Amino acid sequence: MSIDMQTSGLPFEDSKNVWSGLTGFMYGLPALATPFWWERCLWLLQAILSVLADYTYVNDMHVVHGIDRIFATYNTIRIILLVVSSPSCSNAISDGESQASTLPLWTVLFALIPLSFYYRGAMAKKKNRVETWIVCHMWWHITGGILCAAFTYIIRYVYRAGDPAYLADHTTISLRN
Repeated sequence: MSIDMQTSGLPFEDSKNVWSGLTGFMYGLPALATPFWWERCLWLLQAILSVLADYTYVNDMHVVHGIDRIFATYNTIRIILLVVSSPSCSNAISDGESQASTLPLWTVLFALIPLSFYYRGAMAKKKNRVETWIVCHMWWHITGGILCAAFTYIIRYVYRAGDPAYLADHTTISLRN
């Protein structure tokens, strides 16, 4: 991540490309997979920032580069933490109470798919290979957007994490001895 909030960090003269830039809209997909308005706004903002940074202002100095990097880092960490800590709907145990569980930890390994494209793109930047960077950055957007949408859907609709109505109905505090 660049320290300078206004630079794209790209060593290329002209790196504006429809595929690496406009695929940033893929980060809007998770907005379709959540029931929460605030989370929809978060993902739509990420998609807009991505397109602005990677297409509109990719060759220019602009503060949107730094803001995009901050949001992308935050959303990457946030989605991984949501997957790791997501409660299941309920796993009935013998006495009829529900027990929280999480998605299997190995599901986090799916994050390696978009992260590997990000890494390869970073290596392409170091080696000044614009075509490789374009392809890798495009796939970072596509696989990352799809994966975030899939995990958001599973967490919010299958596991119903964060749903106060569900939590009220499925969480009991017993004061009986």
